[in-house]
Amino acid sequence: MKILRLFACGIILNLVGFLGMGIKDASAQYREFGVNLFSTQYVGDLTHANNFYFSTRGGIGAHFRRHLTKNISLRADVNFAMLAGADNSPRLRGLSEEAFNDTSKYFKGALTEYFQVDTTSRTVTAVRGDVNLRNLSFRSVLSEFSVVAEYKFGEFMINSSVTRANFYLFGGFNVYNFNSQGKSAIDSVGWVSLKDITTEGQGLTNYYNTEEFRSTQIGIPLGIGVRWTVDKYTRFAAEAGYRILFTDYLDDVSDNYVNPDVIGSVHGQQSAEFVDRTRQLHPWLKPNSLGASRGNTNGLNDGYLFVGLSISRVIYPNNCPRL
Repeated sequence: MKILRLFACGIILNLVGFLGMGIKDASAQYREFGVNLFSTQYVGDLTHANNFYFSTRGGIGAHFRRHLTKNISLRADVNFAMLAGADNSPRLRGLSEEAFNDTSKYFKGALTEYFQVDTTSRTVTAVRGDVNLRNLSFRSVLSEFSVVAEYKFGEFMINSSVTRANFYLFGGFNVYNFNSQGKSAIDSVGWVSLKDITTEGQGLTNYYNTEEFRSTQIGIPLGIGVRWTVDKYTRFAAEAGYRILFTDYLDDVSDNYVNPDVIGSVHGQQSAEFVDRTRQLHPWLKPNSLGASRGNTNGLNDGYLFVGLSISRVIYPNNCPRL
């Protein structure tokens, strides 16, 4: 067991040993390793004020930190998280999926709270105000590796004991990977990778000009936090950090509607349902026009937010176990 402890300590020190080489402030030279637990919030084309909380998910990770001076430290994180977003509430999406598999439910039961219809003309005459007819949604498992610099300031006492705390700002870069999925309205199909079925014609150069996007990209994490000393070897922190991204396809929604028949012919007929999901809400709604905007027109890229807690174990110089 002692050999394992020595081996683990050596790995930790060497992983972050390259950070801050040449810094001579010995009083500040110590390292930390710990775990992260956080909630996640996707921000993008499917973010709406009335369903923001439906998109909240969570994640877990680990970090290594090296303190370079009394005010500056460098930190490396590995995080794994779930992201999600939707135009409509889970209740409405669930009701429409049930009705898609049993069409009689479009005209009776709870779904009639959302739509008024004219049976003579077979049209929808009124839609409840909280319904978004686009009706898109996604989930994604996301992994990221980040390196950030932290600047600490404003140390203060949080009680009459020796417990100290300080605020900090951080910024740096990350490499992240995502895989957006959509849930089919057909129960037997389940979740489908949206990138694989090119819902906006990405990369189908024989039909469209939309470029294929990469699932692994670089972003910029920025944020603020507060960290306090529990005891000599334990640190506790709470922070919020936003990731600035350079893609608008985190949610697989960005450009215009394409022909579902084209997508179905390339990727299989079942893939066509993910292109335009309006009529899954009600079969008497009109499909969207080809070339109409499917994503938001504000020109902004997607992003995501981490808000959470972390706990760290401090390693002081020469603090590794001896054989």
